[in-house]
Amino acid sequence: MKDVRGKAVLITGGAMGMGKLWAQHFAQDGARLILWDVNEKALKETEGELKAEGCDVIVQTMDVTDREKVYKTVTELEKKYGNIDVLVNNAGIVAGGEFLNTPDEKLAATIDIDLKALMWTMKAVLPGMIKKGAGHIVNISSASGFVGVPFMLAYTASKWGVIGLTESIRLEMKELGHHGILFTCFCPSYVDTGMFKGARAPLLTKILKPEEVIDIAYDSFINDKYFVLEPWLVKVTPFLKGLLPTPIFDLISDVLGATGSMKHWTGHSK
Repeated sequence: MKDVRGKAVLITGGAMGMGKLWAQHFAQDGARLILWDVNEKALKETEGELKAEGCDVIVQTMDVTDREKVYKTVTELEKKYGNIDVLVNNAGIVAGGEFLNTPDEKLAATIDIDLKALMWTMKAVLPGMIKKGAGHIVNISSASGFVGVPFMLAYTASKWGVIGLTESIRLEMKELGHHGILFTCFCPSYVDTGMFKGARAPLLTKILKPEEVIDIAYDSFINDKYFVLEPWLVKVTPFLKGLLPTPIFDLISDVLGATGSMKHWTGHSK
């Protein structure tokens, strides 16, 4: 099992929700935390809570889509505190609703935050990890990274992209001989964070609680697991999609309620 005591851990979207839960897990194991978020007030509140528990934590207001600021800030952090040992790309938004009725700005922001920003953060921390010969990057994808989900097109596209991005950089690091740099790609179904309010879990599954999701994700990280899918239906989805003809897979998705799961979405986008 991985020992994170004293390791520098950067978590994007670390002030609230699942990002905060990630931070609490790392704090309990003695890591040094750097939390990024656009919500300055929530950052300060989380900082106070963690410091009250004895955690070594730095908080920084950050827009992860601002790649030059991302690069500059990581460079400054490394000069002052040393290389980043772990990166958790947790920040994300959802743009739900009918595609033709969704403002272009929301579609673009979803791709910028949920996919493109991962490239900027990884590009910022990887040189230090390569120099050190060790590091671990956790990218959050989704069950929607395997299937088309109506009424959530940009989010689904971004999560397909996260899987491809993570798989590609993992193989590139391996090909270049950087075997000490590890990756975890976590793909949960709907999580009760508020972002998916109104969404309906497919038949025989449930909306996941953030605490249980992060318990699973953190345990997977600690045990160096690469590809993690939750719950059981997500585990079998890639296999079924690859095995079954498209009309049959579509029929199963319809029967399970997956196709219409976002039809009544009302959740917030941040």
